[in-house]
Amino acid sequence: MHTMLSERVKEWSHLHRQAGLKEGLEQGLERGIELGEARTLKRQLTKRFGELPADVLQQIDTATLVQLEVWLDRVLDADSLAAVLD
Repeated sequence: MHTMLSERVKEWSHLHRQAGLKEGLEQGLERGIELGEARTLKRQLTKRFGELPADVLQQIDTATLVQLEVWLDRVLDADSLAAVLD
C-alpha cells in the first residue's frame, strides 16, 4: 500500500513538473515573439520617421503582442509616427 502511494506521489510530481515546464516554455516563446515584433517595429519606425523618442521606445517595449501587430500593420500607410501609435 505504501509503495503504491509513493509511486502515485512520484507520478503526480512528475506530471506537475511537466505542466510547469510546458507553461514556462509557452510563456518564453510568447515573450520572444513580443521582443521580435517590438524590434521589427522600432526598426521600421526609425527607417520611416527617424530617431524615436524615449517615450515611444518605452511605449513599444511595454506593448502587448496584439498592440504591436496593430502598429506594425499601420507602419506602411501612416504619414506620421503619431498615426502609427494612436
